Amino acid sequence: MFFSVDSFPHLVSDELCLQFNRVWQRLSEPGYWWSAEQRIAIAQAMRESKPRPVYDRQRIAPELLAHDHGRAELSPLLIDTIERVSTESGQLDEAWCKTVCSRIGEGAYAELVAIVILVLPIDRFCLAVGRKLQALPDPQAGEPLREYPEDLVDNGAWIRQTASAVANKELVNVSRALSVCPIENGLRRDLVDAMYMEGHSFFDKLWDRKSLSRTQLEIAATRTSVINRCFYCANGHTMILDMAAKASGDSVDLAAPQGAEVKDIGVAHGELILDYTEFANREPEKAYEQYAQLEVLLGERGAMELAAVVAIFNGLNRTSDPTGVPMEETLMAYGRLGNKTEKLGLATMAGINNTERPTLWQSLWILIKFQWRRLMGEGQ
Repeated sequence: MFFSVDSFPHLVSDELCLQFNRVWQRLSEPGYWWSAEQRIAIAQAMRESKPRPVYDRQRIAPELLAHDHGRAELSPLLIDTIERVSTESGQLDEAWCKTVCSRIGEGAYAELVAIVILVLPIDRFCLAVGRKLQALPDPQAGEPLREYPEDLVDNGAWIRQTASAVANKELVNVSRALSVCPIENGLRRDLVDAMYMEGHSFFDKLWDRKSLSRTQLEIAATRTSVINRCFYCANGHTMILDMAAKASGDSVDLAAPQGAEVKDIGVAHGELILDYTEFANREPEKAYEQYAQLEVLLGERGAMELAAVVAIFNGLNRTSDPTGVPMEETLMAYGRLGNKTEKLGLATMAGINNTERPTLWQSLWILIKFQWRRLMGEGQ
């Protein structure tokens, strides 16, 4: 066992430890396209990736970076790809993704992204609660599977997805994003369930299984996504925040999680939640400095939930942007009403180009169909 509740200095649930241990166990095994040694090297390279200053963000084109499939160590192309996914995911585009996939393989690219987005949220959570980063596991012997699932289809993203994942109407698009690597995609979904909420509850406006309200958690999710410039999550969770606030009677100012200064955020402890979210994202290695205050004002469980949501959305942002998944039409349509997406500045994010934008009349029809599906229990 790598993680136990006793290894954390503050309250952590058994479920979180269970999912963290599953990720670490899988990391130690040969994957679909990478050996166990390479998988652990990818995780280590992620840990060593640091955001570049504004004056040093010129990247070498991926087609110009050296890569040798036969070498065990990570090539310059792989290091660059890991750094970009880890620190610049909101700046990636389809041409870059397709070039990398043409050189290392679609499956290898998906598995690389999966390793980053599984390990990074766990690291961020450990930092938030004052626990040392868990040592990466020892690699197990064996060869990668080197096989694609048989039912891969194009579902509008930059990399293919399995037909079975596409057919599951309980899943939102980001939950299908890495299904080309089914085990990793399943682990990612379970990690999100533990650190945020079960996927089938995504469009439920009120949650009663958390210490914090859905509105409070969505403020943190939205602000994290805006900081990371992830259109898919920032736009989607801004709209979910609006729905949840209206259902709960909170008068949330949607400009607040976009970074605007407002007089009243409109939810209990809103300023504290935004301040912590900002600090934990900008200075993750110092996030623990504010944890005691969270526990005093939000309680032990509330503090844990907030830290977990900020951490997991750093994984979700780095899932949707590197894979180019399109925004759910329901949330695009909701943002179209009153031009919320444009007025809040969300349309300036690069990821908006991954999704077709409906007209006003199309949006009304999309929302009518959505309400009918929900009424008939036909998924999300």
